[in-house]
Amino acid sequence: MNRRYFINAAMGALASGFTTLPSIAQGTRTPNGYIRTNWSRDPYSFGSYSYLAKGSWRRDHVAMGRPVGNRVFFAGEATHPSYNSTVHAAYESGLIAAEAVFKSSATRIGIVGAGMSGLAAADALSKQGYEVTIWEARERIGGRIWTDSNLGTPLDLGASWIHGSNGNPLAQLAQDRGIITQATTDSYIIRGADGRAMQDRDAPHWLENVLSVQHSAGADSDEINTLAYWRDTDYGGEDVVFPGGYAQLFDAFASDLNIQFARTLTNVDFREDAVQLQDESGQADTFDAVIVTVPLGVLKERKITFTPPLPEEKQQSIANLGMGVLDKVYLRYDDVFWDADVTWIVTPENGLPQGQFNQWLNLYPYIGKPVIMAFNGAQPARELAELPDTEIVERAQQTLDSAYLIER
Repeated sequence: MNRRYFINAAMGALASGFTTLPSIAQGTRTPNGYIRTNWSRDPYSFGSYSYLAKGSWRRDHVAMGRPVGNRVFFAGEATHPSYNSTVHAAYESGLIAAEAVFKSSATRIGIVGAGMSGLAAADALSKQGYEVTIWEARERIGGRIWTDSNLGTPLDLGASWIHGSNGNPLAQLAQDRGIITQATTDSYIIRGADGRAMQDRDAPHWLENVLSVQHSAGADSDEINTLAYWRDTDYGGEDVVFPGGYAQLFDAFASDLNIQFARTLTNVDFREDAVQLQDESGQADTFDAVIVTVPLGVLKERKITFTPPLPEEKQQSIANLGMGVLDKVYLRYDDVFWDADVTWIVTPENGLPQGQFNQWLNLYPYIGKPVIMAFNGAQPARELAELPDTEIVERAQQTLDSAYLIER
């Protein structure tokens, strides 16, 4: 599940987007709780993270991050000039935007979005004496970082890993604050329909696309411009998770930030010397400059009007880049009945369409709880997004029953 390596491998409910229900049954072989994500239908992201789609290149990410008129700045993982699709890209993009603001004459700054990039920019600016106001459409901070404890333990519904901990600023933030991280291993087992342990050579040919591409880029191999990834560099070292949840990192930012929740941006007007932001209720605020950190999916859906329109180059880059989808289904049980000592469980013979419930992350080694989580990405995730929770849990349980010899 290392997003940094997927290209090499490939080459060789609505509302807020989530449904959490506490209990559906009792018994060691039936889940007593679950959480299901639905990022493609989240109206504040419309997907999980960006990817270089066919026809797009790294220059499109550069164009995404380029300021307009030295008053409208952009941040977010899709704007990082060198690498994307990670939390550290979002964090660094916020700092890049803040540095650009430092070079302007602006002093009163509006930031759209209280995700990692928005919080990083706000923290850097406020520490230098700037007057900063954050508009956040949700009722919480974090954006695509969301730690949920409804199953009795912190579980990350969006980002889970620090990808590459060597020199990674997020790893340093965690270390500085004494936040516990744990490296995940690459141990795995492939379980067939009869519960047998399968050899790699016996796995179906399509499985590589599911594991290496769909679950890394949130897209299919035929949707990606693989050439655009060839020279990418990123942090090395172990990939680590937060047993106590990713949201702990937000404690590293200033606690007195002015964050206004439930303010969904609809219009950015920068015709005058100042920039006016207007929300869906018609209320408006004026700033010297703004930093827009909304996800690429929101820009692609044209949920925000810019007056005057954004430069053609930026509009084209928004259209060129892809917004991937990676969803999770967490299941909590009374006891662990699956392979307890491996990180990854692969289930290609579950009787479902290809790409549905083929990869599982075993949380037991990392949190000590009987919790297992399935990944679904790309088009299979979008198809599952249309189904009710009961059907999602049924398909997940069907897969585990097959892999661990439960007759239905």
